[in-house]
Amino acid sequence: MKNYKKALLATMVIAAMPLLAATSNTPINVTTFDDEDGDNLNACSLREALKTAETRKSFGGCEVTDILSTTQKVIQLKAGTYVLNTELTPKADVSIWGESPVDWQKKSVLTNDYPAQTDLKTTIEVKNNSRIFNTTLANKALALSNIILRNGKTPDRGGAIYAGANVTLQNTKILNSQAGLGGGAIFLAGPTASLSITNSLIQDNQSPIGSVLAMSCFNDNVYSKRDISITGSSLISNGSNSSKSVLDFCGEPKVTLSTNTIAKNIADIAIGNLIQFSGNTKASDTPNNNSSVLSNSSSLELLNNTIVENTVNTALLYDKLGTKLLGFNVLAYNNGSYACRYLLGDAAKEEKVGFNIVYNILSLKGDNKCDVPDQSLSDNKTNIDISNTNDIRTLLSPLQNASEYTAFLPLYYPKNNNTQTDMINTVAIGCSSTDQRGIARITDGTLYYDPDARNSCDIGSIELMELTAGDLADLSNGSLLSLIAGYQQEYDFFENLVEKPNNPDFLTYYKIRLQEYKDLLEKTKGNLKYRGIYIDLKKYKLPLPQEVELTDGNHQLNFFSPENYKVTVEALGIGQINDTGETVKPDPKLHCEWNEDLEQILVYRTDGLCCINM
Repeated sequence: MKNYKKALLATMVIAAMPLLAATSNTPINVTTFDDEDGDNLNACSLREALKTAETRKSFGGCEVTDILSTTQKVIQLKAGTYVLNTELTPKADVSIWGESPVDWQKKSVLTNDYPAQTDLKTTIEVKNNSRIFNTTLANKALALSNIILRNGKTPDRGGAIYAGANVTLQNTKILNSQAGLGGGAIFLAGPTASLSITNSLIQDNQSPIGSVLAMSCFNDNVYSKRDISITGSSLISNGSNSSKSVLDFCGEPKVTLSTNTIAKNIADIAIGNLIQFSGNTKASDTPNNNSSVLSNSSSLELLNNTIVENTVNTALLYDKLGTKLLGFNVLAYNNGSYACRYLLGDAAKEEKVGFNIVYNILSLKGDNKCDVPDQSLSDNKTNIDISNTNDIRTLLSPLQNASEYTAFLPLYYPKNNNTQTDMINTVAIGCSSTDQRGIARITDGTLYYDPDARNSCDIGSIELMELTAGDLADLSNGSLLSLIAGYQQEYDFFENLVEKPNNPDFLTYYKIRLQEYKDLLEKTKGNLKYRGIYIDLKKYKLPLPQEVELTDGNHQLNFFSPENYKVTVEALGIGQINDTGETVKPDPKLHCEWNEDLEQILVYRTDGLCCINM
């Protein structure tokens, strides 16, 4: 049994259960998987729902739910597969939701709370060699959540999505799509069409240019300006031996790639690039160069990505155009000539390249080196050179299949070998706030009494979790009446939902929450303390969980529980603790104890009041 010791002076918590949020939009409910177009008044198809959203009038079997011209229309799909005959051409701003991928009967292995995440349940696929969405006809925004797009195909651009306006993908998959010219998965065609991808999987897509993403560079001879963000996602096995690029950026994009796994993608081994962020001629050596496909006002930020095992000539192609910032990435172990390559030759003596690189794992010499200017590395010893570490398995696990332990995304787990080339605990801050699984890194916590145990940034998309404490500061005791009243309010709320559930799928969750608040009410009333402070460590997500490897290679999080750990507490006294030191005097009337019934730390005083009744 492990000992967990936490020293506290003062803190407080008022537990509050947030109510389940509901959208203000009433969705158009799609009731058939068939691709109907006005010929059946008894069912609503996805194509008819888009027509209803456009005209704000009922169409086919779809009933209009929102007649305002200024709102984004919401379309709700069921679990199952929708097979299209031809592409969909939305002419209104729409948000399309798939069936929610959750199981309210189980806890999530990543949050230790309800509901458990499941794989996606809703698929849209197309036959007859057609793409899936084309928004260039009306240049309307498209948002997709909890949806799989599969088998899109076009001889032109944008195998799955040909975008004339903003595209937002949340918890979405794009699988096995092809484009004959560019943008195997997505092509951004509008002059300002931007892209946001979060918690999604892009896999097995192909195109000669930009097997995952390509875009138009100019609009009326002016650079196309775009915001592009790909976060917490996996880009896996895209491209072909004849592809020139996987992610092909041009125009004037502001690009952020954060906490992604980018692996096993393919491009032409002689000339192909995984990420192309450069001009297209030697004129790119000139910073103000309007003849280039890339504007000097562009920017690229790579933060906490794991970019490995890709078969390409160059993982990142760059030049002097735009700013480049690489932080906390694994950019190594790719099959090809370069991890990073300067378009115009040897980068070592180049100046004013705008290439900032800190806390990355990469090779600085030899095969698959990251060729960066000496200027970028001068007075910068933060990067870890793994030129002499030939085996990727020294640092990373094999690519793990999607499962509940990986947030249903393929990814790699880092290894802690306690060596100088490890990815673990760099002693730095400034990495992404969460890892690819959505787990908080908590690298800004302070540990006054044990500073060496503070969690710090790991390199790559996954933060290896270790049982770690954290300080709680600036807290105070509150009204006991308000505390009890808050518990009672939540108890009444869940009691009503148990008796009259608004969704039978939530009943198990409602019953568990009801029991939790019943226990809190009874046990708090049985442990009332004068000027009492009730500290529930779970509310502060402390301590951080311990990550352990399972026999199948996945990682399980062991969350803090009094059943697994012995908790000891100590009252230090009254005074101050700050960066300059501490002034604390013992106070025999200040008490601190671990309450096993409440599973909380209680801080209270024994002066000024003989008793409390409620």
